[in-house]
Amino acid sequence: MASPTPPKKRSRLGLFLPFVLLFLAIGAWSAWWHVARGRIDQAVDTWIAEQEARGAAFTYAGRHMGGYPFRFELVFDAPAYKGRPGEASWEGSRAEFVMQAWNLTHMIGRMPGHHVITGADGIRNSVDFDGHAAFSLSWNKAGLNRFGFQSGEAQALLGGQIYNLSNLSLNLAPRPESPDDLMVAIQWDKLALDAAPVAAPYLGTELGPSRLIGEVRGFFPAYEAAGREINRVWPMMLETGGEVEVAQLLLGWGPLDLGAQANLTLANGRSNGAFKVRIENADELKQAMIDNGYWGQQEQIVFGTLEAASRDDGFLTLPVKEDTVFVGPVPLGKLPGSRP
Repeated sequence: MASPTPPKKRSRLGLFLPFVLLFLAIGAWSAWWHVARGRIDQAVDTWIAEQEARGAAFTYAGRHMGGYPFRFELVFDAPAYKGRPGEASWEGSRAEFVMQAWNLTHMIGRMPGHHVITGADGIRNSVDFDGHAAFSLSWNKAGLNRFGFQSGEAQALLGGQIYNLSNLSLNLAPRPESPDDLMVAIQWDKLALDAAPVAAPYLGTELGPSRLIGEVRGFFPAYEAAGREINRVWPMMLETGGEVEVAQLLLGWGPLDLGAQANLTLANGRSNGAFKVRIENADELKQAMIDNGYWGQQEQIVFGTLEAASRDDGFLTLPVKEDTVFVGPVPLGKLPGSRP
Protein backbone atom coordinates (compact mmCIF):
# COMPACT_ATOMS: atom_id res chain seq x y z
CA MET A 1 0.00 0.00 0.00
CA ALA A 2 1.47 3.38 -1.15
CA SER A 3 2.00 6.08 1.47
CA PRO A 4 -0.11 9.27 0.96
CA THR A 5 1.58 12.30 -0.71
CA PRO A 6 1.97 15.19 1.73
CA PRO A 7 -0.03 18.30 0.72
CA LYS A 8 1.94 21.12 -0.97
CA LYS A 9 2.23 24.43 0.86
CA ARG A 10 0.52 27.30 -0.90
CA SER A 11 2.74 30.20 -1.94
CA ARG A 12 2.02 33.46 -0.18
CA LEU A 13 3.38 35.47 -3.10
CA GLY A 14 -0.13 36.01 -4.48
CA LEU A 15 -1.20 37.41 -1.15
CA PHE A 16 1.61 39.96 -0.80
CA LEU A 17 2.21 40.86 -4.48
CA PRO A 18 -0.68 43.38 -4.79
CA PHE A 19 0.55 45.22 -1.70
CA VAL A 20 4.12 45.23 -2.98
CA LEU A 21 2.98 46.64 -6.34
CA LEU A 22 0.86 49.25 -4.54
CA PHE A 23 3.79 50.39 -2.41
CA LEU A 24 6.02 50.55 -5.50
CA ALA A 25 3.40 52.64 -7.34
CA ILE A 26 3.06 55.00 -4.36
CA GLY A 27 6.81 55.36 -4.16
CA ALA A 28 7.14 56.03 -7.88
CA TRP A 29 4.29 58.58 -7.81
CA SER A 30 5.78 60.31 -4.75
CA ALA A 31 9.18 60.51 -6.41
CA TRP A 32 7.66 61.94 -9.59
CA TRP A 33 5.59 64.46 -7.59
CA HIS A 34 8.65 65.78 -5.78
CA VAL A 35 10.65 65.97 -9.02
CA ALA A 36 7.82 67.88 -10.69
CA ARG A 37 7.54 70.17 -7.67
CA GLY A 38 11.23 70.96 -7.98
CA ARG A 39 10.84 71.78 -11.67
CA ILE A 40 7.90 74.08 -10.96
CA ASP A 41 9.91 75.88 -8.26
CA GLN A 42 12.81 76.18 -10.69
CA ALA A 43 10.55 77.58 -13.40
CA VAL A 44 9.21 80.20 -10.98
CA ASP A 45 12.74 81.17 -9.94
CA THR A 46 13.78 81.43 -13.60
CA TRP A 47 10.82 83.70 -14.37
CA ILE A 48 11.64 85.94 -11.39
CA ALA A 49 15.26 86.16 -12.54
CA GLU A 50 14.11 87.07 -16.07
CA GLN A 51 12.02 89.91 -14.67
CA GLU A 52 14.99 91.21 -12.70
CA ALA A 53 17.17 91.01 -15.81
CA ARG A 54 14.76 93.27 -17.71
CA GLY A 55 14.58 95.81 -14.88
CA ALA A 56 11.35 94.65 -13.22
CA ALA A 57 10.89 92.87 -9.89
CA PHE A 58 8.54 90.28 -8.37
CA THR A 59 8.62 90.03 -4.58
CA TYR A 60 6.58 88.33 -1.87
CA ALA A 61 6.43 87.96 1.91
CA GLY A 62 5.95 84.19 1.81
CA ARG A 63 5.97 81.34 -0.72
CA HIS A 64 4.55 77.87 -0.16
CA MET A 65 4.22 74.76 -2.33
CA GLY A 66 1.90 71.92 -1.35
CA GLY A 67 -0.94 69.81 -2.66
CA TYR A 68 0.61 66.34 -2.40
CA PRO A 69 -0.35 63.83 -3.72
CA PHE A 70 -2.75 64.88 -6.47
CA ARG A 71 -2.18 68.62 -6.93
CA PHE A 72 0.46 71.31 -6.99
CA GLU A 73 -0.58 74.35 -4.95
CA LEU A 74 1.69 77.38 -5.11
CA VAL A 75 0.80 80.25 -2.76
CA PHE A 76 2.35 83.71 -2.51
CA ASP A 77 1.66 85.92 0.50
CA ALA A 78 1.68 89.68 -0.15
CA PRO A 79 2.95 89.35 -3.76
CA ALA A 80 4.04 92.46 -5.65
CA TYR A 81 5.21 93.15 -9.18
CA LYS A 82 7.09 96.34 -9.99
CA GLY A 83 7.44 96.97 -13.69
CA ARG A 84 10.33 98.66 -15.41
CA PRO A 85 10.32 102.48 -15.51
CA GLY A 86 7.32 103.44 -17.61
CA GLU A 87 5.40 100.23 -16.78
CA ALA A 88 2.59 99.47 -14.36
CA SER A 89 3.00 97.86 -10.94
CA TRP A 90 0.77 95.62 -8.83
CA GLU A 91 0.48 94.72 -5.14
CA GLY A 92 -1.84 91.99 -3.85
CA SER A 93 -2.89 90.38 -0.59
CA ARG A 94 -2.49 86.77 -1.73
CA ALA A 95 -2.10 84.76 -4.93
CA GLU A 96 -2.89 81.05 -5.23
CA PHE A 97 -2.13 78.82 -8.23
CA VAL A 98 -3.28 75.21 -8.54
CA MET A 99 -2.55 72.51 -11.14
CA GLN A 100 -3.71 68.90 -11.14
CA ALA A 101 -0.76 66.54 -11.09
CA TRP A 102 -1.96 64.75 -14.24
CA ASN A 103 -2.58 67.96 -16.22
CA LEU A 104 0.26 70.47 -16.12
CA THR A 105 -1.13 72.57 -18.97
CA HIS A 106 -4.14 73.84 -17.00
CA MET A 107 -3.85 76.24 -14.08
CA ILE A 108 -6.51 77.63 -11.76
CA GLY A 109 -5.73 80.79 -9.82
CA ARG A 110 -7.32 82.81 -7.04
CA MET A 111 -6.37 86.28 -5.80
CA PRO A 112 -8.70 87.12 -2.92
CA GLY A 113 -8.42 90.37 -1.01
CA HIS A 114 -7.17 93.86 -1.82
CA HIS A 115 -5.08 94.67 -4.90
CA VAL A 116 -3.47 97.96 -5.91
CA ILE A 117 -2.51 98.68 -9.53
CA THR A 118 -0.30 101.69 -10.21
CA GLY A 119 -0.20 102.78 -13.82
CA ALA A 120 2.84 104.01 -15.70
CA ASP A 121 1.49 107.52 -15.07
CA GLY A 122 1.63 106.96 -11.31
CA ILE A 123 -2.16 106.88 -10.83
CA ARG A 124 -3.22 104.25 -8.29
CA ASN A 125 -6.30 102.10 -8.78
CA SER A 126 -7.54 99.25 -6.63
CA VAL A 127 -9.81 96.22 -6.75
CA ASP A 128 -11.13 93.91 -4.03
CA PHE A 129 -12.13 90.31 -4.79
CA ASP A 130 -14.07 87.94 -2.55
CA GLY A 131 -13.24 84.27 -2.08
CA HIS A 132 -15.25 83.23 -5.15
CA ALA A 133 -13.11 85.10 -7.69
CA ALA A 134 -10.95 82.78 -9.79
CA PHE A 135 -9.31 82.43 -13.18
CA SER A 136 -8.52 79.45 -15.37
CA LEU A 137 -5.67 79.29 -17.88
CA SER A 138 -4.87 76.43 -20.23
CA TRP A 139 -2.26 76.21 -22.95
CA ASN A 140 -0.63 73.88 -25.45
CA LYS A 141 2.53 73.81 -27.53
CA ALA A 142 1.14 76.51 -29.83
CA GLY A 143 0.34 78.90 -26.97
CA LEU A 144 -2.88 79.98 -25.28
CA ASN A 145 -5.75 77.50 -25.36
CA ARG A 146 -8.28 79.30 -23.15
CA PHE A 147 -8.45 81.96 -20.45
CA GLY A 148 -11.47 82.35 -18.18
CA PHE A 149 -12.21 84.63 -15.24
CA GLN A 150 -15.06 84.80 -12.72
CA SER A 151 -15.20 87.85 -10.46
CA GLY A 152 -17.72 86.84 -7.80
CA GLU A 153 -18.55 90.04 -5.89
CA ALA A 154 -15.91 92.69 -6.55
CA GLN A 155 -15.38 96.38 -5.90
CA ALA A 156 -12.98 98.56 -7.88
CA LEU A 157 -11.71 102.11 -7.58
CA LEU A 158 -10.71 103.20 -11.08
CA GLY A 159 -9.92 106.74 -12.06
CA GLY A 160 -11.49 108.04 -8.87
CA GLN A 161 -14.78 106.24 -9.56
CA ILE A 162 -16.14 103.31 -7.54
CA TYR A 163 -17.58 100.29 -9.33
CA ASN A 164 -19.37 97.35 -7.70
CA LEU A 165 -19.46 94.27 -9.88
CA SER A 166 -21.44 91.05 -9.53
CA ASN A 167 -20.51 87.83 -11.32
CA LEU A 168 -18.41 89.11 -14.18
CA SER A 169 -17.48 86.30 -16.56
CA LEU A 170 -14.70 86.76 -19.12
CA ASN A 171 -13.63 84.08 -21.61
CA LEU A 172 -10.86 84.41 -24.20
CA ALA A 173 -9.65 81.79 -26.66
CA PRO A 174 -8.04 81.60 -30.11
CA ARG A 175 -10.31 80.25 -32.80
CA PRO A 176 -9.26 76.59 -33.33
CA GLU A 177 -9.41 76.78 -37.13
CA SER A 178 -7.77 80.23 -37.22
CA PRO A 179 -5.30 80.62 -34.31
CA ASP A 180 -4.46 84.24 -35.22
CA ASP A 181 -7.97 85.28 -34.19
CA LEU A 182 -9.22 85.88 -30.65
CA MET A 183 -12.75 84.96 -29.55
CA VAL A 184 -14.18 87.05 -26.71
CA ALA A 185 -17.20 86.54 -24.44
CA ILE A 186 -18.02 88.88 -21.54
CA GLN A 187 -21.07 89.07 -19.31
CA TRP A 188 -22.09 90.26 -15.85
CA ASP A 189 -25.14 90.23 -13.62
CA LYS A 190 -24.82 93.75 -12.23
CA LEU A 191 -22.47 96.72 -12.45
CA ALA A 192 -23.11 99.63 -10.10
CA LEU A 193 -21.50 103.05 -10.57
CA ASP A 194 -21.09 105.73 -7.94
CA ALA A 195 -22.50 108.38 -10.30
CA ALA A 196 -24.59 108.52 -13.47
CA PRO A 197 -22.88 109.71 -16.66
CA VAL A 198 -22.88 113.49 -16.94
CA ALA A 199 -24.03 113.42 -20.57
CA ALA A 200 -26.91 111.00 -19.86
CA PRO A 201 -27.98 111.17 -16.20
CA TYR A 202 -31.30 109.55 -17.09
CA LEU A 203 -29.48 106.20 -17.45
CA GLY A 204 -28.86 106.02 -13.71
CA THR A 205 -26.06 104.20 -11.88
CA GLU A 206 -26.87 100.51 -12.34
CA LEU A 207 -26.25 98.26 -15.32
CA GLY A 208 -28.19 95.02 -15.25
CA PRO A 209 -27.42 91.67 -16.91
CA SER A 210 -25.36 92.37 -20.04
CA ARG A 211 -23.38 90.36 -22.57
CA LEU A 212 -20.86 90.78 -25.39
CA ILE A 213 -19.77 88.06 -27.81
CA GLY A 214 -17.26 88.93 -30.50
CA GLU A 215 -14.05 88.17 -32.32
CA VAL A 216 -10.86 90.08 -33.15
CA ARG A 217 -9.31 88.72 -36.33
CA GLY A 218 -5.56 89.10 -36.58
CA PHE A 219 -5.26 89.80 -32.85
CA PHE A 220 -2.30 87.61 -31.95
CA PRO A 221 0.09 88.81 -34.70
CA ALA A 222 -0.77 92.40 -33.73
CA TYR A 223 -0.26 91.57 -30.05
CA GLU A 224 3.22 90.20 -30.75
CA ALA A 225 4.08 93.15 -33.02
CA ALA A 226 2.95 95.53 -30.26
CA GLY A 227 5.44 94.02 -27.83
CA ARG A 228 2.64 92.17 -26.02
CA GLU A 229 1.23 95.46 -24.76
CA ILE A 230 -2.57 95.46 -24.89
CA ASN A 231 -2.88 99.23 -25.18
CA ARG A 232 -0.85 99.14 -28.41
CA VAL A 233 -2.84 96.39 -30.14
CA TRP A 234 -5.54 98.64 -31.66
CA PRO A 235 -3.05 101.12 -33.21
CA MET A 236 -0.99 98.19 -34.46
CA MET A 237 -4.03 96.56 -36.06
CA LEU A 238 -4.87 99.83 -37.77
CA GLU A 239 -1.45 99.66 -39.43
CA THR A 240 -1.09 95.92 -40.05
CA GLY A 241 -4.75 95.10 -40.73
CA GLY A 242 -7.44 93.12 -39.00
CA GLU A 243 -11.15 92.85 -38.35
CA VAL A 244 -13.43 93.30 -35.35
CA GLU A 245 -16.80 91.57 -35.19
CA VAL A 246 -19.38 92.00 -32.44
CA ALA A 247 -21.85 89.19 -32.99
CA GLN A 248 -24.01 90.18 -30.02
CA LEU A 249 -24.08 93.03 -27.54
CA LEU A 250 -26.91 93.17 -25.02
CA LEU A 251 -26.71 96.08 -22.58
CA GLY A 252 -29.21 96.85 -19.85
CA TRP A 253 -28.59 100.27 -18.29
CA GLY A 254 -31.46 101.75 -16.35
CA PRO A 255 -34.21 102.51 -18.87
CA LEU A 256 -31.93 101.64 -21.81
CA ASP A 257 -32.29 98.14 -23.24
CA LEU A 258 -29.77 98.13 -26.09
CA GLY A 259 -28.84 95.50 -28.63
CA ALA A 260 -25.97 95.94 -31.07
CA GLN A 261 -23.76 94.28 -33.64
CA ALA A 262 -20.64 95.50 -35.42
CA ASN A 263 -18.28 94.65 -38.26
CA LEU A 264 -15.16 96.75 -38.71
CA THR A 265 -12.23 96.35 -41.08
CA LEU A 266 -8.92 97.91 -40.03
CA ALA A 267 -6.36 98.71 -42.70
CA ASN A 268 -4.02 101.49 -43.80
CA GLY A 269 -4.45 103.34 -40.52
CA ARG A 270 -8.24 103.58 -40.86
CA SER A 271 -11.34 101.68 -39.75
CA ASN A 272 -14.39 101.15 -41.94
CA GLY A 273 -17.56 99.13 -41.55
CA ALA A 274 -20.80 99.55 -39.65
CA PHE A 275 -22.53 99.33 -36.28
CA LYS A 276 -26.08 98.07 -35.98
CA VAL A 277 -28.11 99.16 -32.95
CA ARG A 278 -31.63 98.69 -31.66
CA ILE A 279 -33.61 99.38 -28.49
CA GLU A 280 -36.34 97.59 -26.58
CA ASN A 281 -38.87 99.22 -24.24
CA ALA A 282 -38.56 102.53 -26.07
CA ASP A 283 -41.37 104.19 -24.08
CA GLU A 284 -39.50 103.73 -20.79
CA LEU A 285 -36.36 105.30 -22.21
CA LYS A 286 -38.32 108.18 -23.75
CA GLN A 287 -40.05 108.99 -20.47
CA ALA A 288 -36.74 108.95 -18.57
CA MET A 289 -35.23 111.39 -21.06
CA ILE A 290 -38.24 113.71 -20.79
CA ASP A 291 -38.26 113.58 -16.97
CA ASN A 292 -34.57 114.55 -16.88
CA GLY A 293 -34.91 117.38 -19.40
CA TYR A 294 -33.13 115.63 -22.27
CA TRP A 295 -35.79 115.92 -24.94
CA GLY A 296 -34.56 118.62 -27.29
CA GLN A 297 -34.84 118.57 -31.05
CA GLN A 298 -31.63 116.60 -31.58
CA GLU A 299 -32.62 113.96 -28.99
CA GLN A 300 -36.06 113.61 -30.55
CA ILE A 301 -34.59 113.10 -34.02
CA VAL A 302 -32.09 110.47 -32.88
CA PHE A 303 -34.63 108.69 -30.68
CA GLY A 304 -37.31 108.72 -33.36
CA THR A 305 -34.94 107.31 -35.97
CA LEU A 306 -33.72 104.57 -33.64
CA GLU A 307 -37.19 103.66 -32.39
CA ALA A 308 -38.55 103.31 -35.92
CA ALA A 309 -35.62 101.17 -37.04
CA SER A 310 -35.99 98.87 -34.01
CA ARG A 311 -39.53 97.78 -34.84
CA ASP A 312 -40.06 94.18 -35.96
CA ASP A 313 -36.64 93.17 -34.59
CA GLY A 314 -34.90 95.60 -36.91
CA PHE A 315 -31.61 97.50 -36.49
CA LEU A 316 -30.44 101.01 -37.26
CA THR A 317 -27.23 100.86 -39.29
CA LEU A 318 -24.52 103.37 -38.41
CA PRO A 319 -21.88 103.39 -41.15
CA VAL A 320 -18.21 103.85 -40.23
CA LYS A 321 -16.21 105.65 -42.91
CA GLU A 322 -12.58 106.57 -42.38
CA ASP A 323 -12.94 106.24 -38.58
CA THR A 324 -16.06 108.43 -38.46
CA VAL A 325 -19.43 107.04 -37.32
CA PHE A 326 -22.45 108.44 -39.15
CA VAL A 327 -26.17 108.62 -38.47
CA GLY A 328 -27.40 109.02 -42.00
CA PRO A 329 -25.32 111.90 -43.44
CA VAL A 330 -24.61 113.37 -39.99
CA PRO A 331 -21.24 112.51 -38.36
CA LEU A 332 -21.74 111.19 -34.83
CA GLY A 333 -18.11 110.88 -33.71
CA LYS A 334 -14.76 109.23 -34.35
CA LEU A 335 -13.47 105.85 -33.21
CA PRO A 336 -10.45 105.79 -30.90
CA GLY A 337 -7.01 105.75 -32.39
CA SER A 338 -8.05 107.66 -35.49
CA ARG A 339 -5.56 109.92 -37.21
CA PRO A 340 -6.08 113.71 -37.20
